[in-house]
Amino acid sequence: MPDPLNVPLDSTAATAAREAWERFPSMLGTSIATRGMSAGNATEWGLGGAVPQSTLPPISLGGGIPDAETQPRAELLAAMGRVLEQPGDAALVYGGAQGFEPLRDEMAQYFARNHPGQPDADWYLLTNGAAGAIEAICASFLDPGDVVITEIPTFAGSLRTIRGKQASVVGVGMDDEGIRLDELEATIDRLEAAGEQIKLIYTQPTFHNPTGLTMTLQRRLDLIEVAARRQILLMEDHAYSELYFGEPPPPTLSELTDGWGVLTVGTFSKVIATGLRVGWVQARPDWIQAMVPARFDMGNSPLLHRMLHEYMVRGDFREHVERMRQLYALKAKTLAGAIEPYGEPYFDLIEPSGGFFLWLKLRNGLTGDGVRDAASVDGLNFPSGKRFYPGADPGDDGESIRLAYSWPPATTLEEAAERLGRAFHRAANGG
Repeated sequence: MPDPLNVPLDSTAATAAREAWERFPSMLGTSIATRGMSAGNATEWGLGGAVPQSTLPPISLGGGIPDAETQPRAELLAAMGRVLEQPGDAALVYGGAQGFEPLRDEMAQYFARNHPGQPDADWYLLTNGAAGAIEAICASFLDPGDVVITEIPTFAGSLRTIRGKQASVVGVGMDDEGIRLDELEATIDRLEAAGEQIKLIYTQPTFHNPTGLTMTLQRRLDLIEVAARRQILLMEDHAYSELYFGEPPPPTLSELTDGWGVLTVGTFSKVIATGLRVGWVQARPDWIQAMVPARFDMGNSPLLHRMLHEYMVRGDFREHVERMRQLYALKAKTLAGAIEPYGEPYFDLIEPSGGFFLWLKLRNGLTGDGVRDAASVDGLNFPSGKRFYPGADPGDDGESIRLAYSWPPATTLEEAAERLGRAFHRAANGG
């Protein structure tokens, strides 16, 4: 895999992105979205379907939630104590619109460490998790009736956020290297011919949710070139990018363009705990400043920001992430190995190289809903694949399921695999 530090910024894709967005900054602040449209529960794990009573203890492979036993409670408590011991009340009153500046600086050093030009705090807007980052981008740059192109399948929560701004979602398929660019270009042509305004391409290039796929370096460069030529912003979601199992993934789209035309979303939820609700948008400072007026929530918690800053500067965060990489690699291998005996004739699986999820493509007429409902009889819960499609084609579902291995202990994953095997048998034999 190419060294991210040796990828030239003056590549064709990067040059095109920089030149295009230097010439056409007109989308800065085009919309302050004050409307809202709810679709679904903001905190649901997206399981769906009936949940029959079971005599077995429940096992959830539903949500992308960090391991319950390894969340760094003692270290976070110590960091919080150090914050509260400091004089004054800065941690206990409102903070600024962008969030605690020392934390943003520390984040830039860690999360943007491979940028050609090192970003600083001005490149970051702290938000209410990655979901809040995506909402902030949509509120700032989408108008009702705009179109957002997404990979299909994609994260259901992001679909909800985009539609909440009264924008339309159009899906483009994927192959083993990432989003299909031939289909992307054809989709853009079709939409533009129909007079549609395409504002964003939403992509998860690293450890994609739900498929676990990672976009290749060449596909990233080609995607950058297409987006720059077509004048469409790229919104890249890197919620899982730090959780790699071997070699680091390819550079982010932001690293490849030095941020030109790219809005990057990240979060502490997947590397520490979802309950923190601290995420961010990383973008060039002028784009960040264009987003600040769209904020109406009085900012995030200065107390949590200062706690995370203490946690990071002491080195605890780096050590924790290293441990999590090893743990989730073990869990992914455990679950994939345990369900392997059931693969023939029920499903195909490609083991991920990072993140939280296994994506199973079902065989022989099995459906995600059918297998999910059969598994719930034994108290095993996970979402059907149809939850991750925009819904333009009802047949898109559907012959897939997503299994999250992050939360349960490894021993529980082995039991989950046995229950899943029984569910395949039930679904294949009509119950």
